Amino acid sequence: MKLIAVGKLKKGYVREGVRDYITRLKHYIPFEMIEIKEGSVLKFMNKEEFNVLLDMRGKTFTSEQFARFISERISRNSRNVNFFIGGATGFSDAERDSADMLLSLSEMTLPHEIARLVFVEQLYRAFTIIRNEKYHK
Repeated sequence: MKLIAVGKLKKGYVREGVRDYITRLKHYIPFEMIEIKEGSVLKFMNKEEFNVLLDMRGKTFTSEQFARFISERISRNSRNVNFFIGGATGFSDAERDSADMLLSLSEMTLPHEIARLVFVEQLYRAFTIIRNEKYHK
């Protein structure tokens, strides 16, 4: 599983939080975060893998629904899952059209750095729900 995000994390507190949740995630799955330049999303979309863009136009899930989605993707399909977070301008129509799925973190607009932190926390939460661990309340 990969998180492919446009831009670098600049805020230290966000970088620290993202690093913490990625460390936690690696106890459940192989996970990698890749930082890319604006305009290069299509180059990182692999048609052999399941590509999800985090986009305000996307489907919304509760934490439990997201956990079910992750569990089903892992158990039902051998394709790797790539999640993409765009930069300040979001995604182009071509990028959206090339994705397998659009997923929204919130109806509110989030700064892309904060979106990255929220996403890795929710992914970690999904795995704790799947494993019926105490983290999720």
